[in-house]
Amino acid sequence: MKINELAQKLHITPRAIRLYESKGLLSPTRGEENGYRYYSDHDAWRLQTIASLREMGLSLEQIKALMEKLDQGDSASVHHYLELQRMALYEKWTRWKHVIGTLDELIERLETKQTLVLDDLFQLSGDLQHIHESVSTWKDTWEFDRIAPSFDGSPALLSSGSSLSQSEYETVLDFIVQWVAPKQGEEGLDIGTGTGNLAGRLLHGRASMSAIDQSKEMLARCREKYPSIATKLGNALALPFLDKQFSFLVSAFALHHLDAKQQELALAEMNRVLRPNGRICIAGLMYDGLGGGAFEKEGSSGKHPIDRAKLLRWFYEHEYITVQHAVNEWIHVVYAVRKY
Repeated sequence: MKINELAQKLHITPRAIRLYESKGLLSPTRGEENGYRYYSDHDAWRLQTIASLREMGLSLEQIKALMEKLDQGDSASVHHYLELQRMALYEKWTRWKHVIGTLDELIERLETKQTLVLDDLFQLSGDLQHIHESVSTWKDTWEFDRIAPSFDGSPALLSSGSSLSQSEYETVLDFIVQWVAPKQGEEGLDIGTGTGNLAGRLLHGRASMSAIDQSKEMLARCREKYPSIATKLGNALALPFLDKQFSFLVSAFALHHLDAKQQELALAEMNRVLRPNGRICIAGLMYDGLGGGAFEKEGSSGKHPIDRAKLLRWFYEHEYITVQHAVNEWIHVVYAVRKY
């Protein structure tokens, strides 16, 4: 096919085809006599792939890198590229939901007061900026990709430091499984799954499990151990799932890697994807009364113990019934059931 024929067949402009060619994404043959470009069926397939990826929001640079991996047969890297794009889109979607919520609040205040009060505008704008900063500034400073191969050898130490023994780690996972008590056919989500130790136990409890983690290497090991778990790259601040999708949510030793504001945003995301009458079970480093500063003095810096009183208050304000269990001074399990 010549360029105009290909453009007409695939509903793409000749200009776009020339752009993709100039970026090294296409390499059509040239006629020896006339110098015309000629495109094969393989070129058409490749062009359609490029156009589809563009429609999904990938840049030309991202597409070129992905296509190179695809040409090399490196399906693992292609998979990771696509997961990164999905995660980025969910983060954008979450950001715009916060923007819309802020606009709704501003409109409501305007309708109540019949005038736009600048203090309201500045306050809501400041709140929105704080949310965006909390979502965008989270970084994996614990190098979970690096420690993934050795994680299952010392999961207690690597997830929570010296505050948790291996036997207590196992006790926590058992508590979560017993309290959540998954039923046949229920859909559950494990947030910050690591290598899938908790999700695997719930899977054996007959639930249909999904799991997310920020670390691609952790997820790779989770897939090796539990191929039936649906894993996705993502984090608790922008869960890559639709609203009201899960019967229960669990998270063990993950939320203390978020600061206090990020923990609150993560709870809002959990609330969003949980079905009516659903359950949430969270375990990790928590404090009540003593204060998180004391934890820093014990040498486990870089983690942010959850204010348990604040967590329980959040659940109360959002119509949940809660129970809790202290494994030791710092490790607690909180189970919450949504009333409606």
